[in-house]
Amino acid sequence: MRSLFVKKDRLSFYFIILLAVVACKKEGSVDDQNENLHAVQFKISGFTSESIVLKSSSPPIGTQSANPVSNFVEGYLYFWSFNDESLAPDIAYQTLKEPEIVSDGIPSYVGGYGFDGYGAGRALSFKGASEVLIKMSIEGAEQITQFAFDTGSSDTGPKDFEIYYSINEGETYEVLSIANQFVKTGDNAPKNSYTYALSEKSISRSMLWFKLIPKAGDRREGGSEYKQLTGTWRFDNIRLVGMSSSSGGGGEIDKLHYYLFHKSKPEVVVTGTIKYEEALSLKLALPEGKYSICFVSNASNRDLILPSNPTLSNFYVGNQFSNSNADIFGYYGELEVNGETDHEVKLRRLFSQIKLEFTDAVDLSVISKIGISQRHDPFFYAPFNPQLVNPILDQTDIDTTADFNTNKQLVFNQFMGVQSKEVSVKYTVVVYSSSAVLRTFHLESTLRNNMQLVFRGNLLDQSNSNGKFQVSKQMDWDGQKEGEF
Repeated sequence: MRSLFVKKDRLSFYFIILLAVVACKKEGSVDDQNENLHAVQFKISGFTSESIVLKSSSPPIGTQSANPVSNFVEGYLYFWSFNDESLAPDIAYQTLKEPEIVSDGIPSYVGGYGFDGYGAGRALSFKGASEVLIKMSIEGAEQITQFAFDTGSSDTGPKDFEIYYSINEGETYEVLSIANQFVKTGDNAPKNSYTYALSEKSISRSMLWFKLIPKAGDRREGGSEYKQLTGTWRFDNIRLVGMSSSSGGGGEIDKLHYYLFHKSKPEVVVTGTIKYEEALSLKLALPEGKYSICFVSNASNRDLILPSNPTLSNFYVGNQFSNSNADIFGYYGELEVNGETDHEVKLRRLFSQIKLEFTDAVDLSVISKIGISQRHDPFFYAPFNPQLVNPILDQTDIDTTADFNTNKQLVFNQFMGVQSKEVSVKYTVVVYSSSAVLRTFHLESTLRNNMQLVFRGNLLDQSNSNGKFQVSKQMDWDGQKEGEF
């Protein structure tokens, strides 16, 4: 509902006149006692007309809507460490259709290669393979950006290979790379790492297959000839990177709030809330003058925390920590009204994403729930008064139940407002079985809005105190940081 509150003697008159102008969305002005109203058309970006939301209950791809930029995170869609000697991936964002790794070779598990917090552990090896197929469901993924793995072979194994990809379940294949000569060709299967950029391939089907065909390649001096039937070829740290939604994203509420504070007339405060589908055609009739303005969008399951009687000095925005899937974008700036005009509003993220990736080689099916509480003060956004005393009292927690054995990760959003410098974030994590607390530990780092913070380490191994976390710059996130906990 839109409203205009003008204190003093002319409250009722202006209230009625301006409501009529705004509600009808007509251009022009109304003059009363020499005070003009002018139509201001707001051009709001940070919205998209084709929102692809990765939830089973979401509209199909191509559905027209006006939701804000979806809450996507770039990271591992699939990751195999093979450290538990299983073909089940450590991370799998899509669990309805299980991924597969198949070959005509004889599979076994051998010594592996360490990678980014995952111990060397084990690797998958094939003897006598003429091809290896890796099949993954990518239905609902926003974008596929990278495929990578580590590989090596015995002295009689392949030292080169061809790699192809298919988006029609093997009916046809496209070349990804024909020549992939090993750099290291020793007889003890030294590690060779390969990364393939996929962003330009526009891969958007429901399945993605990779076919790898071994070749003899250049051999080391004094080494053995290639013997396909007896040579072995090992793989480790297979990973598909792409953009997918964080844990749900969005929710039942889709609102855009706007606040306009007249700078020379504190009694003039224009506020309102509209649905997303109205945002691209928002037009207000405003008295002449200079304004401080703020727009905040909320896609979540709960309303934002906002003052009941906003003024320029007491205005703030907050969000409950337990509302952890909230996509909250905002804008603040200055506006001068002296005639009919357009004003551009570019929304930006007011949150960051926290991601926990579990590197445990052991079975995690014993875990029934993970609870997370924040130990730092609740964040709030007060764009016009940096000295405002924190008005937020929030003691809510995040409780997540999921199959952590199938998908060894947890993602939530941390509302932050706009932070020009990194500030401290602290969390307590409690891991539950169905009947008891399995482990309690703390995580701590520094962060600002529009960043992704990744904590990576063993979830159940309490003796592992040397794990590390990293904050990596993703496609539409900024900031990069590494540290230890």
